[in-house]
Amino acid sequence: MTGPIDTRALGLASGIFWALLIAVLELTAGTGYGERWRLLFEDIYPGYDRTPGDLLWGTTLAFVDGFSAGVSFGWLYNRLAE
Repeated sequence: MTGPIDTRALGLASGIFWALLIAVLELTAGTGYGERWRLLFEDIYPGYDRTPGDLLWGTTLAFVDGFSAGVSFGWLYNRLAE
């Protein structure tokens, strides 16, 4: 039997992973790779666009999104594992 999941640690790991993924896709979208994904993220995250300043905004939104998903998943897992 394992112990409960640390929801904060899972949230941080998920947030960092998702934010880095969005940042890498944004940086590579200029080369043509990942352009369709970037367009999808423009639809998902409000205010996210092609301008260089929006790289930070999109990365921040992705971190918040990943963090909240990780915390929610950890919380739900802990409740179901009881």
